[in-house]
Amino acid sequence: MPPVELPAPRDEDPEFGGLVDRLVARLPWWVLVALVAILAAFAVLRMEAGYRGLLIVAPAVRSAGFYVATGLGAVDLVSRRIEAIDYFAAEAGCRQVYPPATYALLWPFIASGSVEAARWTWAVVVGAALAWLCRACALACGFRDPRTRLAFGLLPLTFLATSSAVAVGQLTPVVIALLVASTLRLARSPRSFRDDAIGASLFALAAVKPTLAAPFGWLLLFVPHSLRPAALAAAVYGALTAVALIGRHVGVTAAAGASHAVATTALRVHGGAVAAKPSPPLPRLTPDPIEAAASSLRRTKRVLQGGHANLQNLLVDRGVDLPWLMLPALLVLAAFGLWAWRRRRADPWVLLGVGGLVARFAFYHRFYDDMLVIPALVALARLASGALATAGGGRVVVAAGLSRMALATLLFTVGAMLAPRNFPPFEWRALAATCGWITALFVLVVAVGPGATARGWTRPASE
Repeated sequence: MPPVELPAPRDEDPEFGGLVDRLVARLPWWVLVALVAILAAFAVLRMEAGYRGLLIVAPAVRSAGFYVATGLGAVDLVSRRIEAIDYFAAEAGCRQVYPPATYALLWPFIASGSVEAARWTWAVVVGAALAWLCRACALACGFRDPRTRLAFGLLPLTFLATSSAVAVGQLTPVVIALLVASTLRLARSPRSFRDDAIGASLFALAAVKPTLAAPFGWLLLFVPHSLRPAALAAAVYGALTAVALIGRHVGVTAAAGASHAVATTALRVHGGAVAAKPSPPLPRLTPDPIEAAASSLRRTKRVLQGGHANLQNLLVDRGVDLPWLMLPALLVLAAFGLWAWRRRRADPWVLLGVGGLVARFAFYHRFYDDMLVIPALVALARLASGALATAGGGRVVVAAGLSRMALATLLFTVGAMLAPRNFPPFEWRALAATCGWITALFVLVVAVGPGATARGWTRPASE
């Protein structure tokens, strides 16, 4: 049977080099050099501010009330450190924000030594994660000119979200890098058991922050041809949970022993047991249901304070409280799961991009979690470069109109995310970025829609 000839590319199709490379070829050489220099300067300034907050600014300290730590330097890192220490010491009434496995993962890095040791250790971990993420972005963008790839690889370091995440000691940069590495590893074709084990382990480590990793669990569950990665990830996460529970049980036993020793010593000092004076009974109060509901809503608003561009903040501002606050987000997550199953053979960067945008919109996130958008920017760049990968190792060359729309969305979104902290005002910058993210979500969904192959053509990997 003679081989089937593929249709010849039309002049308007971004074939071999793509729309971006054709535009770059028309620019003077110094324009790209200047672009790289400007982005490098942005990256240096943003990372200097981030690492100054993480390492140099006076660290946050323990406080009473809802917040574990207050201060400027590495406030989130100090909070996670206090939570991990209290968890394994079995402190009564300690604040536990994350599941037990999170504290088992964080303990060796931030809770086993001093605060300064934790800050420097986390600086190394975050630096390694950001370096890998920048390299992955540069290699995956699809651009051919090395200066263009270098410029795109610098983008994650130039965003205010990245600088803020580093300054407060957030888990977000590490989690994003782990999720990307896990998905790309499991997208290999063919895959070995080693690939599945590494990809599953990386995802289990990324689950250190479940609110970021949860939507990407669909991508793990729907890996083509096998449920083995999902089973391995569940086993690793279960083992981490068991380690955390055993460690806390040891802490509870030690705390009980210490409490018994103190009580015994007190009895000996006083010469025997002292009869406890009974306390007068407290009056029983019937709570006002309206006031109780209003108080609960105030607490929820305080918990979600500082979030923007997400469904949960929108609903709580309209008076919706727990547990109904979670229902729309879970419905969005379920809808993404259905879409991910139907598009499980699509380009892994598109799946990561849509997953990141869904996570950003569905759940409460603050501005440092804008890093969730980085995979979507890479997917837009791949669209603008003219080709997307397929599960079988081939590629789908997208039509010129969609490629141009992807490039325009990419430039607009990057411009909004590069804006300084105070100019333009935060509300304007957030609105512009949100519009860019919504457009990016639309473009990526259309790019791998039912008619995506009809808009272009598929080439085998050998060509």
